[in-house]
Amino acid sequence: MSRLDELILEVKSKLKKYDEAGLLDEISMRRDALKALKRFGNSIGTMTEGTVEIVDGIGYLPDNFISLYMAILCEPHAYTYTGEIDALQTSYFYKERVIESSTWNECESCCQSKTENVIRENLYFNGGSAQFVYKNPTLLKLGRSFEKSKMHLRCRNRVVKDNPNEISIIGSKIQANFNSGHIYLQYYGLPTDEDGQPDIPETFNGELETYLEYHLLRRCAEDLLANSDAMAGLASLYTVYKQEEVSARDNASNELKMLSPSSIYKVKALNRLESLQYQIIVPWH
Repeated sequence: MSRLDELILEVKSKLKKYDEAGLLDEISMRRDALKALKRFGNSIGTMTEGTVEIVDGIGYLPDNFISLYMAILCEPHAYTYTGEIDALQTSYFYKERVIESSTWNECESCCQSKTENVIRENLYFNGGSAQFVYKNPTLLKLGRSFEKSKMHLRCRNRVVKDNPNEISIIGSKIQANFNSGHIYLQYYGLPTDEDGQPDIPETFNGELETYLEYHLLRRCAEDLLANSDAMAGLASLYTVYKQEEVSARDNASNELKMLSPSSIYKVKALNRLESLQYQIIVPWH
């Protein structure tokens, strides 16, 4: 169980009567926790990568996204695999890319030996692996409506001026001026758990987790009071939660200032059935 899941269970246990009455929304709690985490920005982010598909001019950012470092438009080209094909086909990702799509072509060792500019996406499975090759990678231009808070200070796309293809990040979406395509992203994001879901960075004194706990308690109490579902005494508790949240937020901010981004992540031995790794070979000029 991830630390975020554990925290949500802890908050629900402290509001047990409301939870038993079905008045607590776990999806909203998770969304509130992620929003609160992302307010700390790149101080809790680590470099991450992935691909986003654009359909009808829209793509959706990964849930753990904080800020963009690089966005590259590329074309699906071909794939190879090792191991038993039946084992690979049990993967949702493999089915999504190959079985349910005519975009990809199966190839042999040619994909491994290509020397032109490509991006290689490697998926590892229990007993096998697959490699997907994207061709014609080009850095995208950033649109005028791009939310500056979602852009890293060293974002590689800031210098692109002459590419007709451009994107803007607004909220949780990528809006493109082209109808369809695949975008390879390098971005700073929240750490993820064993299932690839956003998780809470671990700090030495746990101030960040303490802040999130009071933040969720305050948000839950706020919603219950607004919906007239509050029991006696919750209004007083709401005031306490709000005060403790402010204090805990300051403590978390101060703790993060004393830490390097790499030191706030606990090293984990992940035993994941599937994992992703990219190799990018693109021109920078």
